[in-house]
Amino acid sequence: MANSRNVSLAFHFHPTDQEIIRSILYKMVIEGEPLNPSYHGIVHDEDLFGTKELWKIWEDYGRDQLHDQDLYFLCQLKRINYCSSRTHRRIGREGTWSQRVAPKLIYDGNPNPIGSVRKLRYKNPKSEHDAEWFLDEYSLFVGDDGHDQTTPGFDFVVCRLRRNHNKFDRIRASVHKKTNKAPQQIHERKRKSMNVVINIDDEEEEEVHGCSSAKSHSCTL
Repeated sequence: MANSRNVSLAFHFHPTDQEIIRSILYKMVIEGEPLNPSYHGIVHDEDLFGTKELWKIWEDYGRDQLHDQDLYFLCQLKRINYCSSRTHRRIGREGTWSQRVAPKLIYDGNPNPIGSVRKLRYKNPKSEHDAEWFLDEYSLFVGDDGHDQTTPGFDFVVCRLRRNHNKFDRIRASVHKKTNKAPQQIHERKRKSMNVVINIDDEEEEEVHGCSSAKSHSCTL
């Protein structure tokens, strides 16, 4: 398993859409070249449309240890059948990739597009990780007419995976609040318990003093 822990913490990989299409997808799929060694440990070989849970993939590549970084994967689409242009976009036991907006065409100085990118969101209403990740799926375009890739040999895509920090921050804040609230509740219960003990002691002391006074008065008589 390629691991992002090998990448320097000072390194930030933020390629443009054009660079992803030209330097990675086109080189590998059209020209048949292997992945450039400079991308090793950065662009990973992992199935984002398989049975492995997404949170486990995120954890395996140690992304929480790096700041302001996304994960990049080279994946193969899973078509419904050989001749179909429709694909399965499922992950894990019950997760799916839901399209957020229409695909965006990618141009590189020419009137014809060189690729497209789909904006997807992780959906799993039964999981606490629902809507916790976004996926940008980069595809090649084949030919001058701008048609999407339909040939099985061009089923490879580059996927950029990133965390939905808004939701993640809310979850973390909620956990932090619950964690801090528990000691406060314990402290409050202890304080109330101490007050009860103090009040009981005061009452016992008053009773003892009252009894002592009565005995002293009786002796005087």
